[in-house]
Amino acid sequence: MKKCSECNVEMIEGVEVSGQQHLEIGPESQSTIYLNIPTGKKFLGFDRTTRVKPLARICPKCGKVELYVNIEE
Repeated sequence: MKKCSECNVEMIEGVEVSGQQHLEIGPESQSTIYLNIPTGKKFLGFDRTTRVKPLARICPKCGKVELYVNIEE
């Protein structure tokens, strides 16, 4: 577990990040946010990327939020 750099308290990890489109209503309306990380390789002239979902960690004391990705995925 990582500790908050502001108050030295263990942060809550593994928080999912999601978004919602403005004009949609209901439980099916959520959209997912992805990061496309460049791999340095090319395929048919295009840069290849690895697509990962960002996660967040939150400090329960001060509310600081940090984004991170799981490198093993």
